[in-house]
Amino acid sequence: MRRRDGSHDASRSLVAARVSVPRLQMSLLVLLTAATGFLASVVLSAVGMEALWLRYPVCVLIAYGAFLGLVWIWRRHREWDLGVPDGDDASSTPTPAKGDWQGMGGGSGGSGASASFDAPATPASFAALDPTPPSVELPSLGDTFEAAESLPVILVMVVLGGALVAVCWVIWIAPALLAELALDAALSAGLYRRLKRPAGDADWLSTTLRHTVKPFLVATLSLLLAGALMNLLVPGATSLSAFLAHYR
Repeated sequence: MRRRDGSHDASRSLVAARVSVPRLQMSLLVLLTAATGFLASVVLSAVGMEALWLRYPVCVLIAYGAFLGLVWIWRRHREWDLGVPDGDDASSTPTPAKGDWQGMGGGSGGSGASASFDAPATPASFAALDPTPPSVELPSLGDTFEAAESLPVILVMVVLGGALVAVCWVIWIAPALLAELALDAALSAGLYRRLKRPAGDADWLSTTLRHTVKPFLVATLSLLLAGALMNLLVPGATSLSAFLAHYR
């Protein structure tokens, strides 16, 4: 009898731990995190930290702290939201019936209307029959110099792309991360009392760090390298916009 009650609580907890649109929720958290990092960059620049190779990694660390705080708020909200009454059951969740949809069949008779399209006759273009090949313009020396000048910008953008990939990776793993955090909230709410011990408050932090510390480390190293390249190529640049303005 206890095993039945335990499995009943387990199924109810799994239903309660489901997260709707997890990537959308994680995108909102990442957007708030990026806004925190941007504001931190503005404040640090205003107080005199103009070296990009130093300011950018510091901003990432501040943004990561904000991200952990947002995840903690999300998890606490989820825990407060899991006040499931004892009468609720996983079997009471509505499931779409297989026979609800009925398609309206249509007749496939052969009496369809036929339409004819009369296009006006246009004379053939004799330019298309010209066997003379088009002239090919070779790149000039000025174009070569312009391409060489744009290489630093391309290199910096490629390095910054590493940080963008890391952010997209955090959004991509959102279903697994938020589902585990939601289950952790269910444990703390006592929905798994008969199967497992209540989870501690530090479990959410270890779960979040395990899933997100590597992407944020990649973002930190990418911004560190990008800032160093910008300061090396344009020593007076104090921002990305100032660096790009130098090559316009």
